[in-house]
Amino acid sequence: MSAITLNPRYIPLVQKPKCCAAACLQMVLYRGGFGLYDQEDLAIQLGAKICLDDVNAFRVDMPIMTRFNFDEGISTVNSCDTINALLKSKNIGLTLEAHMHSEIRGLSNLIAEHIKYNEDVWVEYHSHEIHAGKESVARIHDALVESVDLQSRTAVLVDPKPTRKQRLTVDLAMLDRAMSSKFGKELGLLIVKKVS
Repeated sequence: MSAITLNPRYIPLVQKPKCCAAACLQMVLYRGGFGLYDQEDLAIQLGAKICLDDVNAFRVDMPIMTRFNFDEGISTVNSCDTINALLKSKNIGLTLEAHMHSEIRGLSNLIAEHIKYNEDVWVEYHSHEIHAGKESVARIHDALVESVDLQSRTAVLVDPKPTRKQRLTVDLAMLDRAMSSKFGKELGLLIVKKVS
């Protein structure tokens, strides 16, 4: 068997509007045994930005985005320090390290190395590349890598978007392109490790 899978696997959760990062953080914390945190609270603490159309989905006033593809939700990889500060403030024994696409040499091996050690791999990508034909507008989205298969060069993403399959098998070359600056802003991934 060539697939390497996290154990335990994720319990898929669904995101509120523009809260894919908060939903991914929720799933990471829950899988890690840290409990189930309120997604809206996490989104507020992360400074998530929402569309004007989505203001009624939240109990407090949220920052409003001005441009798609650059300031929607949160800039996940660039928010690594903010997420680490949030984890520290809650006394959660995890730490994140950010990897921009241009710094990654060998995406499949990097993912496999961390999945093998049961560490979370949180990807930020241009969703149009992966979900082409299903989205008319290029957007930035977050998902979690649950398993990787080096033989078939695929990964299984756990996607919090409510209108998609919760587990989606993607080609690693496609995921690599989706994180690149080819579609606009350069993105990347976060590695979540236990604090020793």
